[in-house]
Amino acid sequence: MVVGIDIGGTKTHIALRDAQGNLRERVIPSDSWRRGGLFGDSANANRLVAEIHLLTGGSDSGHVVVGAHGCDTQEQCERFADQLRSVYGQNVTVVNDAQLLVPAAGQSAGVAVIVGTGSIVVGASPTDTMIVAGGHGWLFGDPGSAPGVVREAVKKLLTRRDEGRKVDILGRRLIAHFGVSDITGLIYALSVVPKIDSWAAAAPVVFEAAADGSETAIAVIEEAAAGLAANVINVHQHGAIGNAIVCAGGVITNQPRLYSALRDRIADIWPDAAIELLSAAPVFGALALADAAESEEQSCASKQPNPLT
Repeated sequence: MVVGIDIGGTKTHIALRDAQGNLRERVIPSDSWRRGGLFGDSANANRLVAEIHLLTGGSDSGHVVVGAHGCDTQEQCERFADQLRSVYGQNVTVVNDAQLLVPAAGQSAGVAVIVGTGSIVVGASPTDTMIVAGGHGWLFGDPGSAPGVVREAVKKLLTRRDEGRKVDILGRRLIAHFGVSDITGLIYALSVVPKIDSWAAAAPVVFEAAADGSETAIAVIEEAAAGLAANVINVHQHGAIGNAIVCAGGVITNQPRLYSALRDRIADIWPDAAIELLSAAPVFGALALADAAESEEQSCASKQPNPLT
């Protein structure tokens, strides 16, 4: 029996597969067990383990693999794994949640691209288990993410205003969305009390404006794709192995204009790469990694000399 967990910003997906291949799953709000950030409360690990026990019925499991949003360095992954091991008493591996995408797609190696509430690109090499580009947060980066798209749209609209150009479709729709009177009002609507949910909720407005011909919105999306492609190439050039690029996340999945723009950029700068949208749930990547870890542990055990022979 192996357990896979995908911890996202808003939901946590827990899956168990027994020796007969039977699958049990639970999807819960991440806030139901997590207080603050991943390390914001010392009891977070205890509450997550309690959720695992609800699925396993208290039975011992084999290897547990967790893909965790918020574990952006190897040190953070090891720290959270240690916390879970101390409570659960079983073998636990923690990786960044983006590292679930490639195995979930059935690929043995490649680059993962998550574009949703945030964005991050992750790969791995034989000597570095986590090569990361992006993931800097909605205020500072995360190209293509829902709040990132809105941030860049407002910046462009403010530049248009400074240049004395008329308010376009995108400007009018964002003004209406935020209930302000003009482009200047967007500054106060987004910055006086900056909230990621408020910014992200306006992202569909940008894509709808692009579909209706807004040059400003189209430029925002093209530049987001360029930023994502640059992060992919950054990870690739730093030694990430595999030419598969697996994309997931609410924005890249539900906004074909962004995915198409990214695919075109990748085709220009990395023709040998094979880019795809993930069709399986990322938690299946955690199960695949748990299966691999379990097999490796069994293989190592079989090679140990028997002291009784």
